[in-house]
Amino acid sequence: MEAKEVVQRAYDLFGAGDMEGFMNEIVHDDVTWTFSGEEGKHPLVGVHQGKANYMANMAKIPEYWNNFSVKPVSMISEDNKVFVIVNGTAEGMDTLFGHYFEVVDGKVKVMTTFDDTLTSFNAMIK
Repeated sequence: MEAKEVVQRAYDLFGAGDMEGFMNEIVHDDVTWTFSGEEGKHPLVGVHQGKANYMANMAKIPEYWNNFSVKPVSMISEDNKVFVIVNGTAEGMDTLFGHYFEVVDGKVKVMTTFDDTLTSFNAMIK
């Protein structure tokens, strides 16, 4: 699969709630997820290294947002790098995010999230 196809598959699996397939099929064992923002201000901000840490932080999403969903609007791909403009929705949230990926050995090894942290923070279950 091309890098763009791997990333699209990641959104398809995540959107279907197939986290087992998402983690096993798409996520590299040495994944690094960087969630941009000021630490302590948003529950996902930080650098999450390794598959277990990545999953532990992804698992926080339903805890903080009702009906969370991400749907790609457009993708730009060059070699193993993919940038996606994403529509992020949840109760009280409808915004755009930017997600950057690097695909190695057919799996996502790097993900950097440029989310609208203010909008998503305001929509959080508190």
